Amino acid sequence: MTNEPVCRAVSEISFFCRLNLNQKLDLPVRKSELGTLFYLHDTQEEITPVAVSEFLGISRPCTTALLKRLESRGYISRKPSPVDGRSYTLSLTPCGVQLVIAAQKECSRTIALLQKELGPERFRLLLELIEESNAALRKNLRLR
Repeated sequence: MTNEPVCRAVSEISFFCRLNLNQKLDLPVRKSELGTLFYLHDTQEEITPVAVSEFLGISRPCTTALLKRLESRGYISRKPSPVDGRSYTLSLTPCGVQLVIAAQKECSRTIALLQKELGPERFRLLLELIEESNAALRKNLRLR
């Protein structure tokens, strides 16, 4: 016997993610790279490669490769960490900032569609639930 609510939840969440991932964006970077650029843009404190790895939930070798691609394309720069001489901090270049602004415009179509279809109150609730869900899943990842 299957657990119908669990099956439905898995199916709906997976479908929502696939629809979002399959959305065509006219941008020169992958969505994982774009997530990194958004993270650097929206975070006030100094960001290290370890912080990017933890934020994205990916391995450090994958993070290193991703950051090298972004740096080689001129979207990010790095400088030695003022705290730890062995590490470095990351920042967006002017080119990276321009790409984030362009990406925000591209992504705003999907957000506007969801806001229109759900209405402002339900859209706000959706964001709150996604934020809470992300926090719970991140916490679970750290416990392993």
